[in-house]
Amino acid sequence: MSDSTPFFTVIVAGYQCAPYLETTLAAIARQTLGDFEAICYVEESTDDSLEVCRRATAGDSRFSIVTAPKTGSASCARNYAIDHANGKYLVVIDGDDWIADDLLETLGATIEQAGGLDMVSFAAVQTETDKVDWQSPDRISNFTSAEANKTFSGWEAIRIASRYHPYFNSHICLNAYRLAFLRENHLRMTPGLRMEDYECVPRIFFFTKQMAYIDRPLYVYRRHQGSVTTGGSDKTFFDTFRQLNTLIRFALSQEVPADIRAIWSNQWLSFLQWLLFHPRTSRRRTDQDRRKAIELLMENGNAMNFRKLAKSASRPKRIAARLVLLAARGWLAPAKLFFRFLYYPLAESPRRLSP
Repeated sequence: MSDSTPFFTVIVAGYQCAPYLETTLAAIARQTLGDFEAICYVEESTDDSLEVCRRATAGDSRFSIVTAPKTGSASCARNYAIDHANGKYLVVIDGDDWIADDLLETLGATIEQAGGLDMVSFAAVQTETDKVDWQSPDRISNFTSAEANKTFSGWEAIRIASRYHPYFNSHICLNAYRLAFLRENHLRMTPGLRMEDYECVPRIFFFTKQMAYIDRPLYVYRRHQGSVTTGGSDKTFFDTFRQLNTLIRFALSQEVPADIRAIWSNQWLSFLQWLLFHPRTSRRRTDQDRRKAIELLMENGNAMNFRKLAKSASRPKRIAARLVLLAARGWLAPAKLFFRFLYYPLAESPRRLSP
C-alpha cells in the first residue's frame, strides 16, 4: 500500500446532512490506516452541508469536495466515485452514518491476506443517537461467523445469505469494492432513484468472482426521522417498483443458475407483496398507489418476465404472483382479499407457509 495510488477511495454522499456530517468526516479522518482519498460529494442542499464539509476537512489534503445540482439520490455520488476515484478499492458512506476507526486497516489486512478480492463484506449496527454499541448483538449482515476468514464467490454468497435471511440486505455501504471490477462490469447505479442500493447490489454480487466477510460491525447506520430508510416517502415507494422491474429484466437476461433464480424470485416476490398488500405495512397505501406501483413493475413489457421469474418461486408465491398479475389487469380486489385474509394469516401462523 505504499505506491502513489491511494489504496482506498472513500465516497461520502453529503446531501442535506449538516447535523451529522462532522461526525462522519471525523471518523474518516481518524482512520488508523491513512492510505486513502476521501471525496465529499455534496448536492445542492437547503442546509449548510457544504459549509460543514469545508470546515471539517480544511487543511487535510486527503479530502476533496465535489458540488453538484440536486438529484435527491445518492446514485450520482457513487457513480462519480466509480468514474473518477484514484483508489484501488471503494468504500461508500452516507453522510448521516459513520465508520469504525479501524475500518480501512481491517479491510486492507483482509484484502492483502486473501489477494484479488472483488469485494469485502462486513457487518453494521444501528443507532438513533451519536453513541453506538459496537458489541450489539443486533447486527446488520448477510452472513455469520461461519463465513469469516473464508473466500467465496458472489453466487455462493447469495446462497449463503438465503439460509439466514428471508430478505437480502442490499445496503451498498456493507461492502468495499475493487474499483477495476466495478468498471469492467459496468456496475453503476441508476441516477435519481431512492433506495438505489436495492437494484445495484444484487448485480454486483452476481458478477463477483471472489469476496470475503469480516465478522465485525465496522459501519454505523444512523436512524433518524427524515432519512431515506425511515421516511417512507411516495418517491421511495414507487422507485422500489422501478428497481424491481429492472432486477427482474436483469435476472432473465443472464445465465443464472436455477437455484439462484429461485432465491431471487422468492425474495423479490416477498418484498413486492409485502409493500403492496401486507395488512400492516401497506396500510397507508391507497388503491391508486397500488395500481401505479404495479404499472411501474410491469411497464416496458415486463409482465412476461414477471411470469417467467415467478415460475422459479415456491408454490405459495407462485399463487400470489398470479394474483398480482390479475391486479395488473385491473382486478385489484381479489389480490387484496387473498393477501389480507389468506396469504399473510397463514404465513404468520405457527404453521407457516413454506418460504
